[in-house]
Amino acid sequence: MSGVLELAIEEAQQTGENGKAKKDTWILRLPKEVCDREGFADGTLVSLTIKNSGIDAKFIRPPSKNIQEISEQILAEDHELHKELKRLGD
Repeated sequence: MSGVLELAIEEAQQTGENGKAKKDTWILRLPKEVCDREGFADGTLVSLTIKNSGIDAKFIRPPSKNIQEISEQILAEDHELHKELKRLGD
């Protein structure tokens, strides 16, 4: 599977003193077929960052079932706490 994606720079990226993005990073969700073929969990993401004239890539695994259950419990029991955690960046 191959293709060309047009990646947009998001305004939400952190900016430096000159108003330009400090990092050129994109987060992509791997297709289910790739996850299955490579043995990754569904929902795996990949972070691509331009660094030192190359690309630094890191896989970001989805949270475990246990963490997902705890998150859902917090959301159900204390919606305000959940909103504060989201504001702080989990």
